[in-house]
Amino acid sequence: MVLNMKKIFIYFLPVILFSALVCQVQAQNGLLRYAQQKAAESNYYEAATGYAKAYNKKATYKAAKGAAEGFTYLRDYQQSHNWWKKVVDFSDASNEDWLSYIAAANQAGERDAVFAALDSLNGKGSSAIQNLNLDSLKHWYGTKANAGVIGVDGVNTSSADFGFTKDSKGNIYFSSDRGGKSDRNKKGIRIVKSYKYYNKESDWTGRDFLGIYRMDDSGEIEPLTIPVPNVFHATDPFALQESPVIFYTVTRDIRESGSYEVNSEVYFSRMDEEGQMIDFNGLSINAPLEYGISNPFVDEKNKRLYFSSDMDGGLGGFDLYYMQYNDDFEFQAPVNLGNKINTSGHESAPYIKGGKLYFASDGHLGLGGLDLFETNISGNGFSGLKNLGVPYNSPQDDFGFFITSDNKTILSSNRPESKGWDDIFEVETLYKDFQALILGCNGEQLTGTFEVNLMEGADRSIVDVKQDGKGKLQASIAPEEDLELVIKKEGYFTIHDKELSTKGLKDASLEKTYQMVRIPYNTTAYVDLVFYNLDDSSIREDAEASLDKVAELLKSYSFLNIAVRSHTDSRASDAYNEALSERRADAVRDYLGKYGIARSRIEAEWFGEKEPANDCGDGVPCPENKHQVNRRTELLLLAFPEEGKAYNLPPEMADLDLCDISNVQLPVELPTIYFGFDKATLDGEDMMALERVALLLREMLQRRLEIKGHTDNRGSDAYNQKLSEKRALVVKKYLEDKGIASDRMVYEFFGKEKPVNDCGDKPCTPSMHQLNRRTELSLPKLNKNWSKKEE
Repeated sequence: MVLNMKKIFIYFLPVILFSALVCQVQAQNGLLRYAQQKAAESNYYEAATGYAKAYNKKATYKAAKGAAEGFTYLRDYQQSHNWWKKVVDFSDASNEDWLSYIAAANQAGERDAVFAALDSLNGKGSSAIQNLNLDSLKHWYGTKANAGVIGVDGVNTSSADFGFTKDSKGNIYFSSDRGGKSDRNKKGIRIVKSYKYYNKESDWTGRDFLGIYRMDDSGEIEPLTIPVPNVFHATDPFALQESPVIFYTVTRDIRESGSYEVNSEVYFSRMDEEGQMIDFNGLSINAPLEYGISNPFVDEKNKRLYFSSDMDGGLGGFDLYYMQYNDDFEFQAPVNLGNKINTSGHESAPYIKGGKLYFASDGHLGLGGLDLFETNISGNGFSGLKNLGVPYNSPQDDFGFFITSDNKTILSSNRPESKGWDDIFEVETLYKDFQALILGCNGEQLTGTFEVNLMEGADRSIVDVKQDGKGKLQASIAPEEDLELVIKKEGYFTIHDKELSTKGLKDASLEKTYQMVRIPYNTTAYVDLVFYNLDDSSIREDAEASLDKVAELLKSYSFLNIAVRSHTDSRASDAYNEALSERRADAVRDYLGKYGIARSRIEAEWFGEKEPANDCGDGVPCPENKHQVNRRTELLLLAFPEEGKAYNLPPEMADLDLCDISNVQLPVELPTIYFGFDKATLDGEDMMALERVALLLREMLQRRLEIKGHTDNRGSDAYNQKLSEKRALVVKKYLEDKGIASDRMVYEFFGKEKPVNDCGDKPCTPSMHQLNRRTELSLPKLNKNWSKKEE
């Protein structure tokens, strides 16, 4: 359904407004006759007051309607609403009276009364009412506006203040009726067409005359002296940027005998260095006794003067026109902007910026009174007419659109927030635009749907978030508020941002980019080995330190579980060995249980002799140290072990790049392998130590190993170089035999160049020489040890 608001605000009011005031009313009451006389003289304040007094003497339909129409013309919206409410209580009230009441209620901000009144009219016979819908009005009122208005500092008073323009020096010009002797309690109206005057002390508005004021960059305000003779009103200033010229509207005292109706004219003047007008020129089309011209705007780039006029040949009321001019300000014939802009109502206050024409109108679909509109300029035509909506528009009059050089939007309005009759407002962004981009580890935008929860303010109210399916999120968020954002996607870590805020945010938008990381399910974060005595499942003393550390990690981090894999050597039967390996797994579980680790977090497996660490299988003769290597339990700490679970990113890992999976893994102390004098062979303890290294490299495929061989200082440099290489290679060969790829290991050898103990200048003990005969193992350092507690 389409709302024809002209039916409410334009068509019916002009048709019915003052119908009772201009017809032959046979009123016997003196107050009614007085009010009728003042209405005929267009002295609307006295007319409205007179009808109100007459109603107070005797409550009649005519008196109530006269007062309602008078206050409507005076644009005293609250009084207008109160009196129209009285009118519709009479049985004489027509459907047109009800529409006038609805219009007044809307302009007074009584929205509930508007909708209630319309509901009560359903089914009545008037074609106007049958065709009336409020879909558009409800849409405007129901839409969350992304801005509000605040009064411009230092300008507004209890008087009428409106219009806004700046010259090239930064001076602000506006119109005001401040500073006079008139009764400020009397409501006036902004003059848009005909005026009738009696004297300067009491013109028909009950207010002082309008003048043009200038405010400099220090905030000082002074009135401009208008050089045009016999001026009552001067208003609508527009200052040019490329020339020291100002255009403006005046109404002059040119009354003739028997005629009091004088219309507005447009003049322009040059300005001197002190900012004073030094001459004046009127437009050649000025005809104040025939029609009005007002609201000049100059498009300097295209040399066009735009204005509003009710001259003959228009579409009705005031239309918008332009005239081309040359460098000497000689103007061509006026051109009407046409029916895409102009209506049977009033169009005024033209303004052009960024390829768009802005103007005020009460003839297009609107919220009531004058509304602000924009349209695209296409050559000499226009396209895409749009009502600017709330908060640019209100049920009252909204006009005087202007955009400053620093992109502040200014408008004038007599909405309830005004200090006086009209105020100058700045449009302030109320809601910020929040935009978030969700990227994967490779920088690609993540597609699909996210579960998004954006909470705003102390009450954690939920904000609606739009998604485009391509990793972009958008929402409107309130200014000066803290927010909290949670983003979830199956198989990814949850994003939880508690630091979002618009407090102190000057920009119109808050933009964020988030990286969403796949959860590395069942990633090995830490490994160790414990060994057993022959035919025994009890925990040895040398295994306790390893199990204590594993227990502490499990207690500290809930996202870790442990896989326990137990083995035996090949001696005894398969069945016996399987049972023995099960007992060894149980012994580990029991040991961890003493620390309070739940059995549900321990995945125990036992393999008997099926997976030996070496080739000491059934019937293969092996030394005891090789059998010892097979009697073992592998301890694997697994991060994020529950496949499909939606894990939050652990706070310990908040600063890590988890796209590099090695950052999920904990640092491990690698052993140093020590050798006998002039030896490059491994003993049983060396093998057990290297089994831990082999397990780590098998489970953590991203890791690389550095191997560095050394000798003591005895022997020649050349001999020790070769010996240190053998010591590095024997370690590398052992790990290769365990399935570790050669290209994952880098070895170096230094001979006696880098001793632990310098035995050159002083004698060393055998144990000091022993520390020099070594092969060192190391892994590239991790970005951060996430398990290390902050001091």
